[in-house]
Parts: sequence; C-alpha cells; structure tokens
Amino acid sequence: MIRNATPADMDAIAALHIASWRGAYVGLLSDDYLGQPVVDDLRAKWVGVDLPAGDVLLVSETDGDVDGFIYVICDRDPAYIDNLHVAPVRKRSGIGEALMRAAATRLIAIGHTSAMLTVITNNAPAVAFYDKIGGIRGPVQDEKLYGEPVQTYPVTWDDLQALSAGKV
Repeated sequence: MIRNATPADMDAIAALHIASWRGAYVGLLSDDYLGQPVVDDLRAKWVGVDLPAGDVLLVSETDGDVDGFIYVICDRDPAYIDNLHVAPVRKRSGIGEALMRAAATRLIAIGHTSAMLTVITNNAPAVAFYDKIGGIRGPVQDEKLYGEPVQTYPVTWDDLQALSAGKV
C-alpha cells in the first residue's frame, strides 16, 4: 500500500534511509561516514522536521511496516526527487517502481510535467533501475553528499504521464 507519510512515519523513514545507505553505499561513501555520522545526519533530516507543505512524501507499507519511501521537492521545475529508498530485504519487489509511479501521479496533479534526481554513478543497481523506468541520464557531475565527494548522473523524466502510467 502506498500512502502519504505522516509524522508518525518519520522514525521508520529515518531508519530505512540509514539501512539503505549502509547497504547501497559501501565503497561509495567512506566507512567512517557510514558509521555514526550517517545516523546523525539522516535522523536530523527526518525526525522532528516539518517538511515544506507543497512537497510530496509517500511511503510504501506492507503488514504495517514502512518498507519504502519517496520524497520529492516541488518548489522547482523540474520537481526534484530527493530520495527514493526501499528496505534492503524488499529491493527488486516492485516497490521502487510503484513509488515512482505514485509520485509521478501526484506531481501531475499539482501541475508538474517533469522530474529529476541525481544518482551516484557507481551505484549500478540504482542506475539500472532508473534506466529501466525511462530516466534520461545526463553527463557525470562532481558533487558532495554530506561532505563526501561523489560523482553523479542527473536523471530526468520529461514525461510524467508515461512514468505514471508505467509506459516507460
């Protein structure tokens, strides 16, 4: 089930985000950062924070547990998909695609026609997933992720209708 996140979900979102990064970003971010600093940074991002009213935060829930989430910042064009994470034990189960489609539907409803995100270039499973669902990769760019140097691809969806309908 995909639904709007509530304040009661924020601890679960933070825990899922931490687990996702600790699984997916080994070798991409420093081991030191993936220790306590990632916990501190990501709990500060989610727990006790009021997100902007116009943004989209959806969760996937199975048997009462949050097993995925997507957060989209909507005050820009294209809308910026800031986070998409699925519980490590639920990856490749369709949750990520369902969250992307639900977010696309929501973005269309509030007037957006396109969305984008950035993905670490060496995160091969994520890059392949975004390719599979119709994302268009841009050129490699250098960024800092919580102070950690990374190379990323910008990935854009110019047709949210197609993404929403699963026609990509």
